[in-house]
Amino acid sequence: MSPDGITIHLATKEFQALLNGRVERVYQPEQHEILLIIRCPGQNFRLLLSAQADSARIHLTTREKANPPAPPLFCLLLRKYLEGSRLLRIEQVGLDRVVHLTFSRLDESGEFKEITLISEIMGKHSNLILLDPQSGVIIDGIRRYSHALSRYREVLPGRPYLPPPGQQKEHPADLNLEKFIRIILQEPLDKTLEEAVFHKIAGIGPELVREALYRANLEPKLRLEYCGEYELRSLWDSMRQILSPLLEGEPSPTIVYDGKRPVCYAPVVLTQYRGLNLQKCKTVNQMLDEFYAARSAITRFQQLQIHLLSILKREMGRCTKKLVLQQQAEAEAKQADAYRIQGEMLLAHLHLVRPGQREVFVPNLYEPDTPLLQIELDPSLSPAQNAQRLFKRYDKARDSLKVIKKQIELTTEELNYLASVKTALDQAETLTELNEIKSELEETGYLKPKDTGKTKSPGKKNPPQVLRLTSRDGLEILIGKNNRQNDYLTMRLAKDNDLWLHAKEAAGAHVIVKAKPGGEIPSTTLEEAAQLAAYFSEARHSSKVPVDYTRRKNVTKPPKARPGFVIYRDYQTILVNPAAPGAPSETS
Repeated sequence: MSPDGITIHLATKEFQALLNGRVERVYQPEQHEILLIIRCPGQNFRLLLSAQADSARIHLTTREKANPPAPPLFCLLLRKYLEGSRLLRIEQVGLDRVVHLTFSRLDESGEFKEITLISEIMGKHSNLILLDPQSGVIIDGIRRYSHALSRYREVLPGRPYLPPPGQQKEHPADLNLEKFIRIILQEPLDKTLEEAVFHKIAGIGPELVREALYRANLEPKLRLEYCGEYELRSLWDSMRQILSPLLEGEPSPTIVYDGKRPVCYAPVVLTQYRGLNLQKCKTVNQMLDEFYAARSAITRFQQLQIHLLSILKREMGRCTKKLVLQQQAEAEAKQADAYRIQGEMLLAHLHLVRPGQREVFVPNLYEPDTPLLQIELDPSLSPAQNAQRLFKRYDKARDSLKVIKKQIELTTEELNYLASVKTALDQAETLTELNEIKSELEETGYLKPKDTGKTKSPGKKNPPQVLRLTSRDGLEILIGKNNRQNDYLTMRLAKDNDLWLHAKEAAGAHVIVKAKPGGEIPSTTLEEAAQLAAYFSEARHSSKVPVDYTRRKNVTKPPKARPGFVIYRDYQTILVNPAAPGAPSETS
């Protein structure tokens, strides 16, 4: 989603305060995104210009982004031409989504020379183009392409700049009812009313068109052939109601949220989204900044969550395969007693063996009622040597069984650990929590740290931010939502007399109830904390979940144990139904 022409018009009017400001610095935090730091009297402004296909835009921002270790070539070019220059003009081409930023700078000869940076917002064809306005020649573009990609124009250094093709739309300020009806009815009658308005009127995006149709009580998919004067007059009235304050520079910037997910935005209040959360903003630039920041955070959250989940699935699959092989080896090693019994029975019946025999059948003295025991022989060995061969096999199998059992124990521990990380990943709600999980996987060797090219300073890490709640009795409840938080909470924050809780035999959160002097924990707080421990565990969707609890002094972490792993004693167990923070308590 990118802003429409009217939104860009309103945004550029708001940052006219940048005029005559000095460009202090140029950054390129993303492949198709530029950030200009512009110094004005008493204040620095951050002007963001994006040519990303799904979010091309231009607006002021208060957000800081990490920059690549080495600036891209286009960024270096902009630094050469723009840093130290002053912003002279900000001009939008009509209500098209094209904005020209003209700067004045001293050239090598000591004369002031103008340079223009053009923001073209056109979906996948969006671009940022640096232009010499005197000659009309392109210096460079953040996206280069030749006639092989576009028959209309080339964007290459040294080529003449050709503006995007005009859209032949009517400016809304030039319309009246009669002209509006006439231009709409020029469209093919099989087009919808929504399509006709969008194609004929400049500056209006889909959200404003749908809002006008909604206020006029008309269906967006209503075809022109079914529209008469009444429908078109109703639509004109609602459009005039929407556009008049916008054309007069009096917007009501609004973002629509579905929960925490940003849905859309517009410079007017969108009454069509009843039931969703409408957040009003002070300025159009603030609206754009907050919407794209929220959407970017969700996108980055989803991408990182999917990436980490793929790593966990891979590692859990590897461990599962290894465990199956180890269990098969264990089953084979458990046949050790069979070798011992065969050796003993062979020694007890040496007189039954004839030279050169490959097998012999002897009674099993341990189980006299069973069929004769079949023993395979090496004909090159004596009967006694064959018995010793069987005893050696027994010793080898017995020793390997000890090793295999230890391997199975370690593999099971690793699987349990990975399951705990997956539970934290599934229940993570913020990018901070995902980054904590990412750091944990890097520290434990499951994920290779990304080489940024920068030398990290040996400063202290920020402590994990555990979830802090207050029980109905007024006691503080602390919750660790991943292994890093669990370790910090249990081993650093909690005191000996605090109450520690954890879902029994399930990966999940460590929960601490901060005890008051005297150490008593009310039963209602105990149940509430237990419900939270069950909720923040892999048993979240179960009922009657057993939760163990004990004093923190009874919880220890073995040396070299995996993150989040502890041992506890002197505990009790309570059965509860999981409950989210703030949910009504439900006794099991």
